[in-house]
Amino acid sequence: MKAERDHRRCFVTPAAWRGATLTPAADELHHLVRVLRVPPGERVEVFDGAGRTGLAELAADGSALRLLQSAHHPRPAVELHLLQALPREQVMDTIIPKAVELGVTTISMAPAERSVVRLKADRLPGKLMRWRLLALNAARQCGAAWLPILAVYPTLADLFQTLTAGPARPDFWIVGSLAADAQPLRAALAAARAPARIGVLIGPEGDLTPAELAAAQAAGAVPVSFGPLTLRVDTAALFALSVLRGQYAP
Repeated sequence: MKAERDHRRCFVTPAAWRGATLTPAADELHHLVRVLRVPPGERVEVFDGAGRTGLAELAADGSALRLLQSAHHPRPAVELHLLQALPREQVMDTIIPKAVELGVTTISMAPAERSVVRLKADRLPGKLMRWRLLALNAARQCGAAWLPILAVYPTLADLFQTLTAGPARPDFWIVGSLAADAQPLRAALAAARAPARIGVLIGPEGDLTPAELAAAQAAGAVPVSFGPLTLRVDTAALFALSVLRGQYAP
């Protein structure tokens, strides 16, 4: 657990870093002044979610921050990509902040055939805003310098197509599977050749259908087992990310 002072962090968008003066959004200033009760002249950590962090001092009128020092942190040497078939909303709300704490760099979501949740187009912007706020709050708390990329796709097929055709294609990716022939997770990781980008696909409640699992394999995913017990969606996601972080974190 970090010391209390490490939680006094303020998010400032990259565009709001102007020389020595930082102008956080109104809600961030409210959090500093009204929630954390930071007095004028007090120093706080700042970050922009794109690798830049620093130390700043709250102005006398509480309307801005004066940057005292800054540093840039490179992206993680190994990028972790969570591909999540949409579970229930409260489950996704649990997965996102915990995934941020575990160092995930991208979270891609898509409804699967057995997904209980069906996002309507008019509700998607609000959902994304909520999930990005959850990710931001987690990054603020855990000290992350980078915010993960969050994206929602219409279908798993669209997600697989983008994943395999895009520049961020994983060097190695796995899919959690209950199939009898799925290999143990650690055995699959032992066979991987030092990937710089690794992905993990987790199914929804009820798991992926055989056709969806076959499509994932056709796109390059390796089916893996997480052990003899059947895990809940959030448990499976966080277990896999924890193992990957333990395997590849510096």
